[in-house]
Amino acid sequence: MGTKYSDHKLMAWFSPAYPIGSYSYSHGLEHAIDSQIVTEKESFLCWLKQILNFGTGRNDAILLSQAYKTGKKDLIKLGQIAEALAETKERYFETLQQGEAFSKVTSSVCNISIPKLPLPVAVGYAAQLEKICLEKVLTFYLHAFSANLISAAIRFLPLGQTDGQILLFQLFKDFKKLAVETKNLGLDDLGSSCFLNDIGNMKHETMKTRIFRS
Repeated sequence: MGTKYSDHKLMAWFSPAYPIGSYSYSHGLEHAIDSQIVTEKESFLCWLKQILNFGTGRNDAILLSQAYKTGKKDLIKLGQIAEALAETKERYFETLQQGEAFSKVTSSVCNISIPKLPLPVAVGYAAQLEKICLEKVLTFYLHAFSANLISAAIRFLPLGQTDGQILLFQLFKDFKKLAVETKNLGLDDLGSSCFLNDIGNMKHETMKTRIFRS
């Protein structure tokens, strides 16, 4: 399955230049660094792999897959589930504001109609309309999710650009594995065990000095 220029569309959607504001969110990483849970490359990779495989990364992939398979009349309900999974106020705005921006921009540039939805739901529905391979969309989404957090880590940690790319390359197998796994999972498979990150997101809201919105 595929449509003309599908790879190019995915590269555009998940590029840092796509105007959805992803660069302004750290998903709680800023607080994890401030509290010294994350201090260098190894602890950051451990933190990121947990989020990716057992937290938001996995849940977003399941939600994206469900949006890809559902009809437009069921999108609002799916979006409400995605909103309910946002553990904190900042996480809620992170997924909702990025999703609304993605819907607005993609509706215009691809000449399709996407309602205002949380990010993974909006991406999944756009991919359905554009007839892009689900597994490929999931892989690109997880890659972009992780790359954005690596970019945030580079700004805070003693982690250079090259080390950041080394970490990203180490996650390629995770992206592929999660894409294959989650494309066949349903809403009953949603869940998270990243409770420390949830608490960190709550504490981030009251930090006196911060750069990121989450």
